Amino acid sequence: SSQARRIKHGSLCLALATAAPRMATDAGPSGPAITLSHRHVFGLKADVKSNVHYAEETQIIYPAGTNTILWLADQKQQKFFQGPEGAEGITCLAVNSTKRYLAVAEKCSEGAIVTVFDLVTTKKRKTLSTTVALPECDAPEFVCVAFSSDNKFLLTQTGPSPSGKHDWTLIYWMWDKARPMASVKVSNAQNAPIRECSFNPTDSSIVCVIGDGIFKFLQLKDGFKTLPVAPAKLQSFLCHAWLSDDKMLVCCENGDLMLFDNAGEFQTVLQSSPGEPRSATCSLPFSKGFVTGGDDGYIRVFEKSEDPKEIYRKTKTIQLDSGSVTCVRSLALSPSEEVLAVTTSTAQLYQLSLLGQDLLKAEEAPVFEPVLTPFHTGAILGMDVCTRKPLVVTCGIDKSVRVWNYLEKTCELCKFFNEEAYSVAFHPSGFHLIIGFSDKLRLMNLLMEDMRTYKDIPIKACRECRFSNGGQYFAAVSTTTIQVYKTYTCEPIETLRGHNQKVRSIAWTADDSMLVSTGIDGAVYEYNVLHEGRRGANDFVLKGTSFSCVLVYTDPSTGGNTMYVVGTDKMLREVCNGQPQNIIQAGTTLGQIVLSNSAKTLFAAVAEPDAPAPIRCYKFPLDGYFNEFSCHSAPVTRIRITFDDYFLFSCSEDGCLFIFDVRKKDRVVSKREKENVLPPADEILVTRTFLDEKQGQLLELERQVEELSTQIEFQLRHRESFHKEEMVELEEKYTQEIDQERTKLALLREERHDAEMEAEENIKSLMELHAKQTQDLEGSFQHKMMIEVGRYQKLAAERESVHRYWETEHRQLMEKHNKTVAEMKAEFEAKQAEDKRAIQRIMEEKKLAEEVHQETMRQLEQDTDREIEELKEEKELHLKAEKDDKVRLRGMSGIHKRSHEELKRLMQKKEEELRQYTEEARKKQEKIDQLKKERDSNLKEIKDRDRQIGDKEGKIYDLKKQNQELEKFKFVLDYKIKELKAQIDPKSEDIAQMMKQIQAMDSDLEDYHRKNKQLQVNIQQLQSKQRSLQDEIVTQRKKMLESQTIIKRFKNDLHECVQFIQEPKQLKDSVAALYKKYVPNGIKKQELDADIQREYNRQRDYLEKSVESLKRKLLKDSDVHRQDNTRILQENVQLIREINDLRREIDYLKRERQQQRLNVSKLKSGKGVTSSTPVVDPNVAREVETNRTQIEDLRKRIEDQMSLRESYVARHSPMSPTSDESIEGGGHQGDEGRAPAG
Repeated sequence: SSQARRIKHGSLCLALATAAPRMATDAGPSGPAITLSHRHVFGLKADVKSNVHYAEETQIIYPAGTNTILWLADQKQQKFFQGPEGAEGITCLAVNSTKRYLAVAEKCSEGAIVTVFDLVTTKKRKTLSTTVALPECDAPEFVCVAFSSDNKFLLTQTGPSPSGKHDWTLIYWMWDKARPMASVKVSNAQNAPIRECSFNPTDSSIVCVIGDGIFKFLQLKDGFKTLPVAPAKLQSFLCHAWLSDDKMLVCCENGDLMLFDNAGEFQTVLQSSPGEPRSATCSLPFSKGFVTGGDDGYIRVFEKSEDPKEIYRKTKTIQLDSGSVTCVRSLALSPSEEVLAVTTSTAQLYQLSLLGQDLLKAEEAPVFEPVLTPFHTGAILGMDVCTRKPLVVTCGIDKSVRVWNYLEKTCELCKFFNEEAYSVAFHPSGFHLIIGFSDKLRLMNLLMEDMRTYKDIPIKACRECRFSNGGQYFAAVSTTTIQVYKTYTCEPIETLRGHNQKVRSIAWTADDSMLVSTGIDGAVYEYNVLHEGRRGANDFVLKGTSFSCVLVYTDPSTGGNTMYVVGTDKMLREVCNGQPQNIIQAGTTLGQIVLSNSAKTLFAAVAEPDAPAPIRCYKFPLDGYFNEFSCHSAPVTRIRITFDDYFLFSCSEDGCLFIFDVRKKDRVVSKREKENVLPPADEILVTRTFLDEKQGQLLELERQVEELSTQIEFQLRHRESFHKEEMVELEEKYTQEIDQERTKLALLREERHDAEMEAEENIKSLMELHAKQTQDLEGSFQHKMMIEVGRYQKLAAERESVHRYWETEHRQLMEKHNKTVAEMKAEFEAKQAEDKRAIQRIMEEKKLAEEVHQETMRQLEQDTDREIEELKEEKELHLKAEKDDKVRLRGMSGIHKRSHEELKRLMQKKEEELRQYTEEARKKQEKIDQLKKERDSNLKEIKDRDRQIGDKEGKIYDLKKQNQELEKFKFVLDYKIKELKAQIDPKSEDIAQMMKQIQAMDSDLEDYHRKNKQLQVNIQQLQSKQRSLQDEIVTQRKKMLESQTIIKRFKNDLHECVQFIQEPKQLKDSVAALYKKYVPNGIKKQELDADIQREYNRQRDYLEKSVESLKRKLLKDSDVHRQDNTRILQENVQLIREINDLRREIDYLKRERQQQRLNVSKLKSGKGVTSSTPVVDPNVAREVETNRTQIEDLRKRIEDQMSLRESYVARHSPMSPTSDESIEGGGHQGDEGRAPAG
């Protein structure tokens, strides 16, 4: 995760002792044992094109410093993408349509660079550089990058180049192979800037470019070719977007929104355009329309309209920040289109929840929430870290002081002030802060939700302040002096003097007895704080150099102090006893340094103006080796490390706070050390007023909870009684419905029974008809089978005769074929011999022609040599004359060339001087403008302060007058209060008597209420009894009506049953059906008389004997029936065998028929070859066709008969139901005949 660079010991390492320089000793080849890894970063780089994208629903991509960050919201982690070495900062970002690849464009003096990362594996896929692919293009940066819709190509737009020859060059890449396919300069004659470029989503060979007065469509076809498209009016175009309905939106600087089709043809200007300058600087399409954001701080949402005149209508306008004008820099929409991410010019990253477009219908203004936490706007000027708590405090030019928790990665507290804060220091306990404002130095308590000032010290614009390591002292810089105070009493101890220019840095020794300082004057002084601030003998002064940071290291073995300073001389100096002991050539300006508490690594931050600022890790003691880790894009202003050496912090002018994990190769923490580690403190500082307010709020909330509980309990009781009443009503309603449904069910059962009886009768008649038809079909099938067997024998004889005829024809054809082959072979051999003789004759002619050609060539060469010699002599004379002329002309050319070079050198020198003068004039003018602005702001501030002082003095005078008048009113009111108290005493006794009367009346009223409730309960019980009796009456009436209906129906059915009195079987069936219909569930058994019981037993014995005799008869009939079934099955098996034999014979006939067809086709084809082939008789062919048709008919009939036979066998194989029924009927008749006799 880090980009490391190893600087060898060959860099300049000088050791100065006793004013005599010597080289530092070699420390070995090993580098620092500590490395840094990115943990978290608070900040955003706002000047990057398209600086926010979504990778997934909970993953956001944005730049910070020189890194690109992938924020995983669900895991609360950051992944870092670092560019190549030598890059000078990120210029633009792009993500492909599938959210798989990320393109990061970075500025580089040698040539612009684009790095493509894989977002899934977080690895680098490809690096595209103009220095490798297009060496002639010297543009240092890309202003826009875009992926094609198929993710195969990448489009890059360069900015202005130093040479001016390759300004605004558009490059078309096949990025996976790092090969440019085409490039073209797309700006106009005025070299106007280009804003954006993109691919056509439906055709990757067409690209679009917009800028100031530039609108071009280009197509890749053997290079770029400009397509003939143009808008209605050329103006300054800021951004564009491809919409979902094959249209393109272009936003103009004057606020117009122009609509084009997919081919670049202008259509219209939207009626709902904002119309304000720079109100649409970025745009984003979505499924229903598009979103725009501008420099006025408004986000506008447009959706498709059904009105043909208004294609898109504005549905919502959202202001980003009502307090100040904030410019929208970039927009991004999550894949589900539920969350909108917004970046601003103030380096903030917000998100807005859309939730299925419910936002667009809401009346209230939506709230933008920070994606991580609010960041600093502008440079961070001060930073310090707490010892006892995991907190870091920062302050910046945005007039805010922020406290960060680096373990939980959150912002604990943020407070804005009216003045800028230049420096800040954190007390080791975490309860106190020192903040240096432009007007004074403030000591503040860090409360739970606020920072509260408890002491103001009159030190203006304090740029450096530090607590001592123990926290009992603090030091603050006042221009050229340093003032030391006691922390808890704020008593001044010493005022340390010595510097003649501004002090830039101070540092305490480990025991807080000494203070070291350095400044712009190039001096390093050591003060003894415990001895009246005396300066020791370790002072060091280097004139002409401005030092920016100092630290002091106390050697535990000797107790001596060694100071390390950095400054504008690009050196890291080690000073001991007032003399430089070791000098490390850094090669760049180091701004801040810090030493780890283990004294093994020194961390230094680069502070080159207008250049990235990496962090260096030097091995300690210093030997020149270091590792470098990229982070900030601007000079670092502060760098700090925690007391346990686990975390490193750095902040810079780019507004970012980087947190690093410090990893040691030899760090081994034992279990005992882990147990002895002091955990971070979790105590907080609160005021008595805050506690009282919280206690009051707690009591108020408890009271509200009690009220709500009472109210909810009452509502529950009310709802319970209401639900009980509803349940009673529903039970009554559903009981009535159930009774009705039961009546309907009884009627439906009767209808179903009638339908079943009718269906059984129909099935019996159909079965009898089917059995008769089956017997008829079997007889006809036997007759047809006999006829077909005779036909089959006849066809077999015919087939045998045709087969013999075919054998004869085949033998004749083979003999004729062999004869023809022998004749053709003899003819081919004769022709081959003739061809050989012709080839031999041609070879002899060729040899003779070659000999003639050789003789002719020899004679031509002799003639050519003679002519060449003559021409050579003539040309040599001419060449000699030309050489003389050349010598003369060369001398003249040298004279002219020298004069031309001299003039060119003079011209370049003058141009360089002119450029320098212009640059100096520009810088001076900028400085003058800046000073004028500062003067105006200071004058304005002075006037405001004077006006405020006057207003406050007037208010004080008015308050004094009001105080005097209130004193007079107080005297009068005291007198009136005494009089009223005298009048109140007699009335109090009357009030007490009335209260007693009220209490007595309340008790009577409660008795009345109780009696009323009892009476209401009695009334409800009587009403419920009345309702139940009414329901019982209704039920009895229904039962009576149902019984009368059943009796009437039974009489009718009994009358119908009596009609069958002469037919015993039908009479029995009718009585059984009548029993089933009216006694479906049987009847309740009742106690019988003894005579009746004896008669019943006698009848039962008789019936049992009858059943046994019937069973014996049934067994005999079953045996007879089984024998009949066996005989039928044997006959069926014989028939199936005959059918299988017929099938085999039919297959054999099929094969024979195919063979005959083959013979016929061969005979027909051989008719044209020879006239001796006999012609097939047409009667034979016709007869074969007839046989084929008859065979097909026979096959169909056999299959029909087989299906009928199988169904018949399946039906007659079990016991016949008709015989069982007849036996059962006979048994019943016997019972009926014998019962009366018994």
